[in-house]
This record gives sequence, C-alpha cells and structure tokens, in this order.
Amino acid sequence: MMLLSGPLFAQTSEKKIKMGVLTIESHDLIQDADAIGKMARLKMQRTDGYTVFREHDVKALINNDEIDFSNCYSIKCLTEVGQKLGADQMLSGSAERFGERIVINLIIVDVHKNEIIASDVTEYYNLGGELEGMIEISVNNLLGLESDALLLNGLVKKERTLSDQVVERLKLNGPRMGFTYVSGLRGQRLQDSENNNGFGMFPVMSQFGYQFEWQYLSAGNLQALVEVIPMIGGMDQQAFIPSVTFMNGFRHSRSGIEFAFGPTLRLTRVAHGFYDQNNEWQRASEYDEDQKQNYKSDLHENIDSRGSAKVEYGFTVAAGKTIQSGHLNIPINVFYSPGKYGGLIGASFGFNIRKR
Repeated sequence: MMLLSGPLFAQTSEKKIKMGVLTIESHDLIQDADAIGKMARLKMQRTDGYTVFREHDVKALINNDEIDFSNCYSIKCLTEVGQKLGADQMLSGSAERFGERIVINLIIVDVHKNEIIASDVTEYYNLGGELEGMIEISVNNLLGLESDALLLNGLVKKERTLSDQVVERLKLNGPRMGFTYVSGLRGQRLQDSENNNGFGMFPVMSQFGYQFEWQYLSAGNLQALVEVIPMIGGMDQQAFIPSVTFMNGFRHSRSGIEFAFGPTLRLTRVAHGFYDQNNEWQRASEYDEDQKQNYKSDLHENIDSRGSAKVEYGFTVAAGKTIQSGHLNIPINVFYSPGKYGGLIGASFGFNIRKR
C-alpha cells in the first residue's frame, strides 16, 4: 500500500471537498466497471468531509456534452471531466484478479493541480463475492481511515516470505458422511436372511463419522499427514457397524488433491462356515469332522449375525480432492479396502471452515 498524503478531508465544517467518481476499471471479475464504481461512490458518500456528485448528475452532464467516460482512467481525462463537473477531486482506479488474489489500485486526482495526490494498492484473497468490503478497505486506505479489524483479517492478503508459506495449509478436521458397498462373499452374507444367520441387509450402506488430522511434515504446498477417521455404518438399515481407520497421507494445499493409506479396524460378528450345495451358509460348529471334510476347501471365516464379536483389521487406500468456496472447504474422497472374501468400496464427503 502506498499513501501519498494524510487524511484528505481536513477542512472546516463550512466547506467540503467536491468529489467525482466515475467507473473503476474491472479485469477478470464478475462485477463490471460501472458496478465497482457504484461501490466506491457509495463509500465516499458515507465519508464525512466530502460532497459526492450523484451518479445521475454525472451522467446527465456528460451526456449533454457527449463525453465518452467508459474509458476515462487517465489523469488528463479525469481532470477534464472534473472541471466540467466543478469537482475538486476525482476518484478512479482498477480492480483485477491475478490467480489466487484480487488487486485493487485506487487513486485520487486533484482537478486544480492536474496530478495524483493519493494512491493505494492492496492485495486481497480471491473472494469475488466480498468485493464491496475490499473497496471499503481500499477507500479507507486512500483517505487515511481505519478499517474494521475483522474485515481486514478476512480479506487482505498477507505478505508472506517463503518460510511463511510452509505453515499455510489446508486443515480438514470435520464431519464425514457417505456410503460403502460390500462385495464378494461378505456382501452375500449381509444379504442372507437372519434365519440363515445373515443380516438381511442391502450391501450398500450409509456411513457417518469424523476426521481428525495432524500434520507432521510440510514443504511449500505439500503436506504429510496422519489421519484418524472413526465411522459408524449401516444406521440406515438399523445396524451398528463401528470402525476406525488410521491413515498416512499426502495433500497438495493449492490443488486440494490428496492420497492416503493405512489400517482399518472393524468390530463385527464372525463365524467359521461354508456355503453348501444349495448355496446356503452353514456354520462349521454344527457339523462333525467327517461332514466338514466335504467342504474343507470352502471353509472360511465370514460375518455371522449369531457369531462371536471380533475386531477385524484390513487395509484402506483413499484418494480425493477438496473443493474450496470462499472460506468453506468441501473434501470429497473415494476409498477401497480389499479382502480375501469381499472388499469395501465407498465414497465420502465433508465440510469445514478454512483455517490458515
């Protein structure tokens, strides 16, 4: 920010500075030059010490003289228009988006001296919906006025050294929800009727939980993380299937793309058994040794509604991307947990507020 003078409105209460505001040049922003000019004009009208020409008065005068002010940003043009208006000063400038930042450059031209008497250049976060607040800060800077601290902290882009960039990162602690599909013999056991020691469930079930994460390495925009994700599945089908996943992952803060892997622990009920010639589940404990010999190759441990409670473990691989909208983060992930008798495939999403 550069300020060429102190407060510009130090005058007696009998005389106010006459200020003219045309348009503010717009580049790669949703708001056009006319809309941004209206924001600046409204801010100046609320500032003590200035008499601001109304938009309709400016247009009426310019239309009568057939002046094209849609491109009036030079000192010469602003001075000529200001003289016709009878203004003391003219406010102009530009607002432009550069990648992840918005830069607003405002100037005040003294009509009588035909020169710039104040200027301000401020960089903001790329939050186009908050442009009115940015204009307010830039005008305050231009006039030597203080801005609201919350507004400054939320919008003004801080100057950072390379070492500062190391600590700026995404933090995605927050709720998670999604669904899981259980494949193979495990999925078949879920669908088996309760009379056949199954669960009578559909193999696609909901999941709800929370993600905790801790960063242990950071270099530029790359983070290395440890994540703990407790989840509860099957509540949409009146079931309670708890699990917890411990993951080691890597995330690129700027793009929001991440990859992670690690062990998963699940609490479930299991029993040893096999599928007979009628494709029905039979528990091994209900057969003698001679009978079990016929199904020895098919004997395995599978979920069973009347089996013994057991903590099972598996391995999970996940990938995802975080969508950012203002200060809101929306992480979306897909994951796969393989298994000898059936794997788990799923997707989840969550949300949290950006923290730096």
